[in-house]
Amino acid sequence: MSCGMGLGAQTFKKRLRSLCVGLLSLLCLHGAGAKELRIVTIESAPFGFIGKDGKPTGMMYEIGNLIATEAGFSYTNQITPYARSAHVVARGDADFVLRYRSAELSSSAIPVAGVLSLPTIVVGKPSLKVRSLADLRGKWVGTPRGGRFDDAFDAETEIQKYQVSDYSQMLKMLMNDRIDAALGSSIGLFYNAHQLGIKKEQLGKPLVLSTQTFELHFSQKTADEETIAALKGAVARLKSRNDIRKVVDKYLNSFDWEMVSR
Repeated sequence: MSCGMGLGAQTFKKRLRSLCVGLLSLLCLHGAGAKELRIVTIESAPFGFIGKDGKPTGMMYEIGNLIATEAGFSYTNQITPYARSAHVVARGDADFVLRYRSAELSSSAIPVAGVLSLPTIVVGKPSLKVRSLADLRGKWVGTPRGGRFDDAFDAETEIQKYQVSDYSQMLKMLMNDRIDAALGSSIGLFYNAHQLGIKKEQLGKPLVLSTQTFELHFSQKTADEETIAALKGAVARLKSRNDIRKVVDKYLNSFDWEMVSR
């Protein structure tokens, strides 16, 4: 009888030990998944803006949320001015941002994955024939404040560069002949042209300068290997399912945004 009771006690202890190990593993998994990521999205339509309903929205806003969800994280996402978005990630006040590379991000953030590549273009009215950057010498060209889009354009000292707060302002200036041409991403320019009621026929043939990539930049101050691996895998899966392209097309289907650089 005593031997039987001893065997039962041993079996009970083994089962209890297994149960404790299982619960501990479950708690660890829950703890990893419970990490909340702090995302910032650049304030520039159509990438990030406040909609008519007063709620944040935008192409990169949606894609950032999609990546966090696919990776299994909860998140917050705040629309932030372009220049400030790099500062908060560098300081560790935010975990990641989707945007082009910059000197500040290169030294303070981890480039986890390329998310979306976009042509950088210069476009004017049909009367302006632009076949190369040389045709823009002596002309006034609007550029988004704080952005770096093309090294060759930046190096052209004879092009008069006029910084503006956003694409909408730049296009209004172009239509009112206050500048000769506008520079930026194809999506940024064409989306805002459509929103302003500017027709394709009112714009000349764009000069495609180069291609820039929106990358997921994760703060070095808050990064860990598991989170980086989860986000990298999430971006790869979303791209393989064409889910990122679906978000892009939802915001821009009236212009051809996917052009090949010369």
